[in-house]
Amino acid sequence: MKTNLSFFALLFALVLSQGCATKTNESANDASSTSNEAANSERTEKAERIAAKRAELVKVKAEKQESRKMAAAERAAKTPNYKNASGRVIYYTVETEPYYSGGEGAMNKYLSDNLKYPQEALDNEIEGTVYVDFIVNEDGMVSEITATDFVGDIDQTLKDEAVRVVSSMPAWMAGRQNGKNVNSAFSIPITFQINN
Repeated sequence: MKTNLSFFALLFALVLSQGCATKTNESANDASSTSNEAANSERTEKAERIAAKRAELVKVKAEKQESRKMAAAERAAKTPNYKNASGRVIYYTVETEPYYSGGEGAMNKYLSDNLKYPQEALDNEIEGTVYVDFIVNEDGMVSEITATDFVGDIDQTLKDEAVRVVSSMPAWMAGRQNGKNVNSAFSIPITFQINN
């Protein structure tokens, strides 16, 4: 009888411990599931914030480009050219616009291959567009490069990188006026967007 009682006590203890272990595993699974749901919810909210911010940037960028285009047209209407500090004549408008050797697709590939997203901007999730103005010289080289405008959360590191990458561009096809290569003003937008 004492053996049976010990056996039942042992059996009862075993069943009780398995039940507790099952409850512990269920609790751990519930906690893990709740944690995963919270993480997924945070990722979804972040993705939605980024999408809304980018949509706003696209809208503001389009408005900025239209504004810059109108200002350039007004400037060119007043005078088609000007002399810079060194006395060189720079044309706002020319008969044949300067262009990147290989065209816009080649320029976009060059920018994609050579643009380095500054680490500080990556860490702070800064995105936006920097407008870089420069002169395409008679020989096709670029000079007088400046980051003149921006859209978004632009900081100095993005401006510096935009200027750096334009400064290192290979020669362009120079603008032409009256059949001759001339120095001409040009501007390009460079967009910084973090890949998710």
